[in-house]
Amino acid sequence: MKIRINPKKIRGSGSAEVCENSERMNERQREIQEVYCDEIRNLRCEIETMKTAMDEMRQQMNEMRLNFQSVRPFDNSITATVPSSTNHSLEKPLRYFEEWINGLEITAQDLEILFDSKDAVEWASKFIVTDLKQRSSHPYPLCAIKGSRNELLMYDKECAWKKMTDQEFASTVVKTVFKKLIAVFTEWKNENYSKILTSERFSTLYHSNYARILSFNENVSKLKTKLFHEL
Repeated sequence: MKIRINPKKIRGSGSAEVCENSERMNERQREIQEVYCDEIRNLRCEIETMKTAMDEMRQQMNEMRLNFQSVRPFDNSITATVPSSTNHSLEKPLRYFEEWINGLEITAQDLEILFDSKDAVEWASKFIVTDLKQRSSHPYPLCAIKGSRNELLMYDKECAWKKMTDQEFASTVVKTVFKKLIAVFTEWKNENYSKILTSERFSTLYHSNYARILSFNENVSKLKTKLFHEL
């Protein structure tokens, strides 16, 4: 007959150990939570500091922008030059810029010169300067700012010289020349329609120059720089 001996159980020791471990875990969790809370508070403080700094920078930038807009080019010692071999002081032109640009006309002869030119931008800059000389006395309502990279001035209806932005240059000068060019080119196409269909020379002339005219709007920056040097 086999006799099995069971180990004696110590009452209360297991539960006490579990309680102690539980307390240690709770204490550790509280320590971790306190650390995380401190980090969160620090992050919040840093974020608030950054927000304050950004607000101050934004306010300073707005003030600088307003001050810059209120200062005219001549207040920054930037002078302007007109299309001439010598420098002239800027006086009141006989025409406003809007009046001059709206009266711009491209003739069939101008179109033939474009056909013979190698660069449409170079043709446009020379055409504009020639038109300024023919229809305006100097100072012209459009001139270049001496000492700048490619900045232009225009004399607006408010009787003031104004620095022309790239957007204004594109929406006035480039857009007007393009529309006038399309109109006179369409007239040429209609007059020579049968020749375009039957003559290889006229067909090549039509397609090559039509492509040049359509891409004219893509050369805003190039035209502005070229015109700046022409002026």
